[in-house]
Amino acid sequence: MKILSRFLHWLDSNLEEFFMVVFLVALTCIMMFQVVMRYAFKNPVTWAEEACRYCFVYSVMLATGYCIRRGSMLKVDVVIRMFPERVTHLLDIVAQILAIVFCAIMLGPAIRVVASAYKVGNVSSALELPMWILYTSAPVGFFLGIVRGIQILILTVRKSPVRGRKEAKL
Repeated sequence: MKILSRFLHWLDSNLEEFFMVVFLVALTCIMMFQVVMRYAFKNPVTWAEEACRYCFVYSVMLATGYCIRRGSMLKVDVVIRMFPERVTHLLDIVAQILAIVFCAIMLGPAIRVVASAYKVGNVSSALELPMWILYTSAPVGFFLGIVRGIQILILTVRKSPVRGRKEAKL
């Protein structure tokens, strides 16, 4: 049971990072392979650019949950720091709610696009992968954004805007 608990904690802390690294390493290796094949052997492969594009898309969509989890969303710190701590705390809560709402709004259409691509049965030109596999990156990214947003919202609400009080942990 302790091993399962450790694994779940690791998964909670590193899920997006792990897969982002996997996709970015794959992208780098594929691109390096393409360069070697093109310039050293004068025999370029046709699928490399498409595979790199798919790795990049998945990495970007996984970054949605990662950025929300790490608090790396786009914000103007100079303006936020001008407010008192209680107002800043309230602005953090509003920002988390807006991020969750945005991901929730985008999740529905993303799922419909995947379902449509699955029904139509289109495949990619070079790899001949079903397009719904590529399009699945959007619902996965938005779902992780919702889950991570809820986690951070809970932590933010539990955290006191008063200095000196310990931060709540999930």
